[in-house]
Amino acid sequence: MVTITPPTFIPPIGPTTSQTGDRNKGENFSKPGQLLKAMVLETKGANRFLLDISGQHLTAESKATLTPGQTLQLQVVKTTPQIELKIVTSTPDQFFGRSITLLGKNIDLTELFQAFKQQTPSPISTLPPPTSNILNNFLALQQEILSDKNGGQAIKLLIDQLGLGFENALARGDKAAAGSSLKAALLDIANIFQNVENIAESTTRLLTIIELFQLAQLHSQSDRQFILPLPLPFIEQGYLLVKYNDDNKSSNRDSNLDKRFSLHLTMAELGNIQIDFLKTEDVLYIRFRTDSQEKADFAALYSEQLKSAVSGTGHINLSFSADAPDPITDLIQHLIPEGNSIINTKA
Repeated sequence: MVTITPPTFIPPIGPTTSQTGDRNKGENFSKPGQLLKAMVLETKGANRFLLDISGQHLTAESKATLTPGQTLQLQVVKTTPQIELKIVTSTPDQFFGRSITLLGKNIDLTELFQAFKQQTPSPISTLPPPTSNILNNFLALQQEILSDKNGGQAIKLLIDQLGLGFENALARGDKAAAGSSLKAALLDIANIFQNVENIAESTTRLLTIIELFQLAQLHSQSDRQFILPLPLPFIEQGYLLVKYNDDNKSSNRDSNLDKRFSLHLTMAELGNIQIDFLKTEDVLYIRFRTDSQEKADFAALYSEQLKSAVSGTGHINLSFSADAPDPITDLIQHLIPEGNSIINTKA
């Protein structure tokens, strides 16, 4: 692992010079796993370099060969007792291996609640009321969703509460919308319990999942592709991908391509599953993809039950295959082709 250790901060020239170095340090490196963009400003000899990170100038040490003008992708490894960063390459496989290992199981709050219970006394009663209410309401909705007849609306409510538009809401000045999201509650917990290891780890893992999908939507072509996480308790990982074609920019919202979407899932007993849907005027095409031929053959035994479970359509064309990819790896490789960057270096 190629690391960078920033030993000193140099306040930049400009309006931010009124901020102290310690304050900027905390804002730039808030938690392990955080992704940053840096530019090498100059070499200072003896493996020392001057970097620009988010407008802050710092002198850093690294054995990596760096040149002025070079843009780096960095990830925070640790913040105490000394800040340590690692250089992240831009290939999807490397990004997956170094960052997505934080993910664990979907957006599941049970681990966080267990971490609270492991403390004596449990600190959950000391949480600010808005934060506590957000957590309890989200967990209750997750647990009730299986028995909810209006499942689609319940899933929409869960997704809306995640905080995928947290930063946009803040930019609009809508603090109420931003503050009522799960992401806001998790950020609050991360700040309060940053020195309580098991709570901090659980919180970071949940924030990483939310931020992954924020990054995914940011790097997709947002007018043609929508990526929605599925925070459901019975799946390990999952998201819905709705994709439009260039031709769909017209006002004709009844075109066949408007009805193309896919479910990408990982489930405990079934492994990786991808279900592709295409609805035309007369036919609903469903391709059920698993990660082994044995599972595909097993699923095919229930073809008639699957067809009978789908209502509101005419003929159904159902097919099965054994080529389902890992959902998260596929998401990253789809959005960030080889040679491209997870960080928008043109911003």
